[in-house]
Amino acid sequence: MEELTNTIHACIAANVPSVALSTTETDTVIQEIAEYAAKYTHKLKGQQKRRRVLVWRESVGFEEYGVFTKVDGVKSQVEILDSSVTNTTVERIEDPARNRGDGKKSYITYQPEEMMPMATIPFALDFIEAYNAKEEGRGAIFVLRDWHRYIDLEGSSMAAHHVDRQLHIFEDLINGGEKTVVMLSPNRWNAENIPIELNQHVYNMRFPMPEKAERMVRVNGFVNSLKSTGDFPNVNSMSDSDVESVVDATAGLTRTQMNNVLCMALVHNKGLDVDYILNEKRKLVEQAGFIMTRPLTGFELIGGLDPLKKWAKRLRKRFTKAARDYGFPRFPRGLLMAGVPGCGKTAIAKALANEWNMNLLTVQATDLKGSLVGESEAKVHRLLETAKAAAPIIVFVDEAEKLLGKSEGIHDGGAHDAVLGQFLSFMQEDDSGVFFVFTANNMEKFAPELVDRFEGRFFIDLPSADERREILRIHLTNRKQDIEKFNMDDLVRACKDFSGRNIEDSIEEAMGIAFDDDQRPLNMDDLLSTFALVVPTSKTKKNEIETMRSYVDNGLMRQANYLPELDLDEEGNAGARDFL
Repeated sequence: MEELTNTIHACIAANVPSVALSTTETDTVIQEIAEYAAKYTHKLKGQQKRRRVLVWRESVGFEEYGVFTKVDGVKSQVEILDSSVTNTTVERIEDPARNRGDGKKSYITYQPEEMMPMATIPFALDFIEAYNAKEEGRGAIFVLRDWHRYIDLEGSSMAAHHVDRQLHIFEDLINGGEKTVVMLSPNRWNAENIPIELNQHVYNMRFPMPEKAERMVRVNGFVNSLKSTGDFPNVNSMSDSDVESVVDATAGLTRTQMNNVLCMALVHNKGLDVDYILNEKRKLVEQAGFIMTRPLTGFELIGGLDPLKKWAKRLRKRFTKAARDYGFPRFPRGLLMAGVPGCGKTAIAKALANEWNMNLLTVQATDLKGSLVGESEAKVHRLLETAKAAAPIIVFVDEAEKLLGKSEGIHDGGAHDAVLGQFLSFMQEDDSGVFFVFTANNMEKFAPELVDRFEGRFFIDLPSADERREILRIHLTNRKQDIEKFNMDDLVRACKDFSGRNIEDSIEEAMGIAFDDDQRPLNMDDLLSTFALVVPTSKTKKNEIETMRSYVDNGLMRQANYLPELDLDEEGNAGARDFL
């Protein structure tokens, strides 16, 4: 954050006409700007004065913000902020001239008389353009909230007019000085949503979630302030390792969310309980459309797929300092798995998180798609920012081709290319320890440059005889069945060409038959009869399987299974080949 705030300060000090800032933490940004304005004053009319910070919100107009301090119970505004000033807050500045006489304060500095749709844009631009720093006695920083709604009005008859007005203002600001426009958006600013005419006058940046170093400072400050009161014995007894556990638990939260969760934990048990913080964090992550978990089972409950398992266990070592010292330049980026539904792709993602001792952030590709312009990009941006802040982490995107696959004949206004660019850029540049697991049922829709980003690309085929034997053993054992009483060779032959899900569902159905029949023990006939009713995946997905097998033949993917070279013989035996 320090680097970012220094960049904001540099842009303002250098009279950069406009800063386009991507953030969901508007209040934090306003605080940083207001404190900067009070710290780094400018000389006008022979006096050192802070710049005014004027924040635009469509529903009210402009409101001025400043720094306040409380001394002996008396709150006063700080004109010049230095090291001697303590206990500061950033608040709206009251405008007595606009107080309505009913006892209610007014904070509105400028408001258009007519709040008509779209009229607020020219009113805001009029105010910025008309503001005269010399006459006012001080410069100004104009913070435009949610300005993405107005800067790129595709299809609007007023779009060209607004762009031209802003261009004129930005050009004037270069020469006029003492005025800076900061455009805020929860979406990511890019070349797609900033008109090309304005790009040369706009410094584009994003406001990231707090990383561990910043979270450590914030948590330590919070803990020390509580210890000074002596009212929280659970906090008083916290060790350095306890504090670090709290810091790790807050990964993936914004600064505002972090403060709220810590306060809620304090109210909950008069302390900072890590489990409570993690539970609240999961709720917040789910509100954003994501699910964060720590799976409890690993590869021991997955039958077969030994080549993929070996690769995953080997890759885990690449997340260590020893790997960097050895010469690996960065953390691994991802695993791409192709396979028909029911082959174990989701189970692999969960097992991987368990084996690597990482959290799993799960999202459905369809949940990242939006119907409005820029909505998909905003959701993906939020996902990537959350993942980066919570790293090291595994991000599991199921059926990723529904988000990143190109659909023929469908025009989406460039949303597909924008989202693809976000993932390509992040996977190329980020080195925080975010590991992507993408699954796909159709690889042909993926852009080759995305496929190339993944260290691991595996096709999960239908299980071989040995793998089916292992799958049967796992599912029967987990359901309290004695496998010694079953003829495993017959079962292996009976479920030939089944997927793992076919096998599991058939066992469940067979057990249901036995349970309904006076809860008698499960037997071979139950299993064989349910197996006989199944239309195997090899038939229902024949074309898809053949297409995906060609990926391996063409060198696009690696085989995740040990596959038999020949069909099973009567004894259920077959050779195997290693594709590693």
